[in-house]
Amino acid sequence: MENLSESVDREIMSGRVIRAVKTYLDASGCTPQEAMDFVRERDAELHRDRPSA
Repeated sequence: MENLSESVDREIMSGRVIRAVKTYLDASGCTPQEAMDFVRERDAELHRDRPSA
């Protein structure tokens, strides 16, 4: 699951949020809403940890 996290993080930091949602959705088997929620939370974490990025 660590590779998934890295893939999702990379997509988020590149501004490809929809692709990040799809990547997480396909790999985890969760619902689309759960994938969107996960990516939204992860995006907030990444930007809090790296505010200049």
